[in-house]
Amino acid sequence: MVWKHLIGQEQTKKHLQYLLDSSQVPHAQLVTSISGYGNLLLALEFSLKVLEVKETDQTGKTLSQSCQHPNLHFIYPVVKKGSEKAVYSSDYASDWFDMLDEQPYSNYTDWFDRIDVGNKQGIIGVSEIEKIHQSLYLKAFGGGNKVCVLWGLEKMNAEAANAFLKLLEEPPENTYFILLCESTENVLPTVLSRCQQLTLGPIEETNLAQHIPESVPNKIQILKQAGGDFRKLQLLISEGQDKEYESLLVQGLRSAFKARGNKGVVVDLMQWSNELAVLGREKQKAFLEYGIQFFRDAFLKNYKLSDLIHFKSETGFDLEKLAPFVHSENILELISLFEKQHYYVQRNANSKMLFAEMSLQLTRLINAPKP
Repeated sequence: MVWKHLIGQEQTKKHLQYLLDSSQVPHAQLVTSISGYGNLLLALEFSLKVLEVKETDQTGKTLSQSCQHPNLHFIYPVVKKGSEKAVYSSDYASDWFDMLDEQPYSNYTDWFDRIDVGNKQGIIGVSEIEKIHQSLYLKAFGGGNKVCVLWGLEKMNAEAANAFLKLLEEPPENTYFILLCESTENVLPTVLSRCQQLTLGPIEETNLAQHIPESVPNKIQILKQAGGDFRKLQLLISEGQDKEYESLLVQGLRSAFKARGNKGVVVDLMQWSNELAVLGREKQKAFLEYGIQFFRDAFLKNYKLSDLIHFKSETGFDLEKLAPFVHSENILELISLFEKQHYYVQRNANSKMLFAEMSLQLTRLINAPKP
């Protein structure tokens, strides 16, 4: 099996090759992985093998062109833009195929930015499942197999999940499902039980290193910071990674430091929380994820564990100066604060109230007495 696009993941490739060679491909596979490890590319290239698309048929084609196969179906989270009664993945097919060519290691934030969801929450709804149900029960074009790749399983709402479960319980003949998610926490347990589960780990450093240009300095440091994540590696190379989130967080921390005992500065703190509130929900989640790693790195600075620290400032901020204020008395609460906000954002909590409360809690925690 030739993998033209997927970087690394050698052991997983061997496993999938074995399933093909032994005719043991399960009708439903669930791959859990962050997007930067290549779960989408894994699903796409494996799907083409299941559909018996020859390597010679792909010569000269882009990834998106190879994937526009009549027996390869896609489901991914989308959003209504107007007053339409229902919205389907196929309505965004052009954007989807553009993403496959431009950045197949994209995460949900990248995708929702691409389709401009704004402050809405992208989902997979029941109308999508009803439509795919009808499509998959039709005879395959030219006979043979059909494959459905579902990207963003955790974005499926409850009604859609129940409808999809019925499809998994009574799958159409010669039909294979490859489901992708970053976390199974919000996935219906009965859906999980119908799938053969596979966890995709970080990309091997030796494979990742081949994608760092010779002109880039500090290759070893960049590899460690990337942590096997190709998307993160690209951001590190472009030197633009998380600059917006760093600026926002540093701004909030400075206001939080000043606000303790100074009511006048609370206005600045509320203004900061309003800036967070107007971000799209996917950006809010990405900011909170960034904050969790930021505080962990600041805490590790106190123990001189440089090899474990991912942070690299894009704004000139000195993490050494913050480190003494992130200590054993507040680190767990700081991380818990951002994790809880992430949880509430996922559940469409009121953004203004959410981030206003977070800013006040951040003030209390960052000014907590040192042990």
